[in-house]
Amino acid sequence: MAHFIPCKKASDASYVAALFFKEVVRLHGLPQSIVSDRDVKFMSYFWKTLWAKLGTQLKFSSSFHPQTDGQTEVVNRSLGNLLRCIVRDQLRKWDNVLPQAEFAFNSSTNRTTGYSPFEVAYGLNLSNLLILYHYLLLSAPAKMVMHLHVIYDEKVREKIKISNENYKEAADAHRRYIQFQEGDLVMVRLRPERFHPSTYQKLQAKKAGPFRVLKRLGENAYLLELPSNLHFSPIFNVEDLYIYHGHHNDVSEELDLQLPPTLSPRPEIEYVLDDQLVSTRQGGYQNFLVKWRGKPHSENTWITTTDFQKINPDLYELYQASNSSEPSSFKPGRIDGESLLKFIQGRKEDLSKL
Repeated sequence: MAHFIPCKKASDASYVAALFFKEVVRLHGLPQSIVSDRDVKFMSYFWKTLWAKLGTQLKFSSSFHPQTDGQTEVVNRSLGNLLRCIVRDQLRKWDNVLPQAEFAFNSSTNRTTGYSPFEVAYGLNLSNLLILYHYLLLSAPAKMVMHLHVIYDEKVREKIKISNENYKEAADAHRRYIQFQEGDLVMVRLRPERFHPSTYQKLQAKKAGPFRVLKRLGENAYLLELPSNLHFSPIFNVEDLYIYHGHHNDVSEELDLQLPPTLSPRPEIEYVLDDQLVSTRQGGYQNFLVKWRGKPHSENTWITTTDFQKINPDLYELYQASNSSEPSSFKPGRIDGESLLKFIQGRKEDLSKL
């Protein structure tokens, strides 16, 4: 069953957790496991510790491959198409139609199971707006409102059907059917998203390796043995792996020499000096002036929220908490490593009370 809940991209892990309890746990109870991507919210110390104490297992998709959680990916695509169809030119009111979109989605028959999400969860479909519309005696204003809901419902159902068919056709056309065994040597495709902008160059090698396969994870993901100087997840989707046609002895101490020279460790933020809000016609975004560890002040730079979250999610959460309008134990100003340790210790004390 799907729940469509409006949320801001800048919301931190504690807010998302509270929203999850309010909109999901109160209806279905605590989950045995949660499958999510590797967004900074879900990789933070707070999020991991909270669910560990509640006995919920966290499962993360392969980095930069959202198709790993295919079910959620299909729902997200369907929802985007639905909202574009329903909202049209009233873009700022997209959250007003989420309830209708959610009801229609959960009432629609799933192509794989042959049942709707409502039937799977409750054993039957809930009262349909189309049925109510034809049998209830309503006043003229009420009929008008109900008629609008019926139109939304019909459009959403049709859009879900078309979206699911298009997604399946496109996915099957580009799907790679290949399997690797433990110990196999593979080459890895280097996606720009895995690196900090300052460490990735357009002309660097497209592939690196060979690397040894340690374990198969599910149907499409593999755990690889990576050198210590690579600072990203060792889990790769099969789409980023290629058969190595060289000799098995190629994996040796000289492996580091075969890596692109730009694969240097991510830069570390020593502390945050300032931040600024940049206004645009679409809204606005936040930039941060940071001091890099081991570098002089002449190399201080402004970075985006996305880069900040990727480099140090805990420090980002701390900075936002210290500058929030809500009560906080942190004073505005420079945020450094010592403040971060106090922040994490405070999180531990809060979670120990659960």
